[in-house]
Amino acid sequence: MKKSKGTVTAARYLGALILGAAIMLGALASSGESAASSGESDSIIRYTMTTSPVIDPGVGSDLSSTSVILKLYDTLVFPRHDGSMAPNVATEWTVSDDSLVWDFKLRTDVKFHSGNLLTAADVVYTMNRIRTIGEGYGYLFRGRVVEATALDDSTVRFVLNKPYGPFISTLTRLYLLDSKLLLENQSAGDYGEHGDYSRGYLLEHDAGSGPYRLVEQRVGSHLLAEKFEGYWNGHKENTPKQFKLIASNEAVTVKTAISRKELEIADQYQSSENIAAMAKMPGIKVNSANTGYIMVLTMNNQKAPTDDAHYRKAIAYMIDYASICENVFPGSVKSSSLVPPSLLGYSDKMFPYNTNLDKAKEELALSEYANELNKYPLEVAWVAETPSREKLALSVQASALQIGIPVKIVKTPWAGIVEKAANMEATPNCVTVGVPPTYSEAGSIFESQVRSKTIGTWESCSWINDPKADAMIEDALGTFNTEERSAKYIAVQEYLADICPLVPVCEQPENCAYQASYVEWNAASPEEIIPVTGYKFWMSNIYVYPERR
Repeated sequence: MKKSKGTVTAARYLGALILGAAIMLGALASSGESAASSGESDSIIRYTMTTSPVIDPGVGSDLSSTSVILKLYDTLVFPRHDGSMAPNVATEWTVSDDSLVWDFKLRTDVKFHSGNLLTAADVVYTMNRIRTIGEGYGYLFRGRVVEATALDDSTVRFVLNKPYGPFISTLTRLYLLDSKLLLENQSAGDYGEHGDYSRGYLLEHDAGSGPYRLVEQRVGSHLLAEKFEGYWNGHKENTPKQFKLIASNEAVTVKTAISRKELEIADQYQSSENIAAMAKMPGIKVNSANTGYIMVLTMNNQKAPTDDAHYRKAIAYMIDYASICENVFPGSVKSSSLVPPSLLGYSDKMFPYNTNLDKAKEELALSEYANELNKYPLEVAWVAETPSREKLALSVQASALQIGIPVKIVKTPWAGIVEKAANMEATPNCVTVGVPPTYSEAGSIFESQVRSKTIGTWESCSWINDPKADAMIEDALGTFNTEERSAKYIAVQEYLADICPLVPVCEQPENCAYQASYVEWNAASPEEIIPVTGYKFWMSNIYVYPERR
């Protein structure tokens, strides 16, 4: 992995976020007034997120980024509501008897936004790029795919170094790039003949063939995209001509924009009070989509005092789950696993901890820090852009005081959480993190949050680094038979219950206020939602009727 160039790019992005902060709040307030001058259509879906998206498919992986990337780019396969995969750019595929060689036949009518035709060479370039950079969703392929080859213009072959059971599902995160365009727009960098691998270019441009094409990316303010009329799969009637992601979720501004119909969808990070207020407005409904979103209290397993299993179990027993589900995240239910029930391999035995202060005190007494609690206050960081998580942190603090644990609550911007997660010592003892699944199996959760290979990311703030857990996860992922793989996923969860590396607090519906009077949000309906990150914003299954405003 070439880190130096990535560090420069990340710094550039963070700097742009800081510079954009001054205009962030104005993006919402001015959206209605400036529609004509900004080229916005009446047929538009505007939605808010806490931060600007990282639109490079080899780098971005949070909800804001994924919600955009999957609309700008195509993938070989497409996820269904039931967790299975449908053909997409790949029309069919075969796998060798040893599960190592995968051949994909491609459509021949897919055009990139540049006008270039998509060929197997583009798929090869995409796979090589994401493996080399090793960021974003790169962990799904790096160290597994050892060779990508174009057998001809419409056939691509991937060779794995060992069987990888969920491989087909993970290909929903291989966003296909226009290699000709990127080769023409790469700058000097640390990736040999590929220079910077066009990372600078992809900060503000797209190189996809998806149903929407980028119009404008202003980091810290907004992103605007429009329908790509050359899209190979066409467009359904009444799907939005444009979408706009607005990088601000300031409560008053969001509520005002919703009331003025200058915003179609308010983000899921609004406080329960703000959501309730918007729900009372004419034409507004609240969609409670369930995408497998688990609210997690991470615990840094390598840093005192959360490096002690008994201390971690004390935290798991002390938390007031009922109060959190009722008052902090209304509509939530206590989690029984780190894995959401919608995924293959879910087990309700992974997290047997319930509120029990006596058990919490017993576990705390067994901890090596039992006699020096004041020397190691528990640092709990909550994401500054998500007000409900402050309530979660305060609830944790209130529970901790009942068993004698001092707590330091730290309000931290999302960019700060991401930065701190890259360093074990800088990572707080606990972080309030919500992680929906990357793909439709329990392995998605284990790969992103548990496995040692992916520690040091915002998804994996717990620094678990447990050799036994790693071996069990790798064994499960390497099992091709679905039933056997599912059984091994369950065994992983039973082992995690014993070491209690983090706390899955609650299964949290993603409550979003939206303009139901003129928007049909089918992509987030219980019957059609695809329960992996970002797909509730799949614009090809959202319908807008401007005449109903």
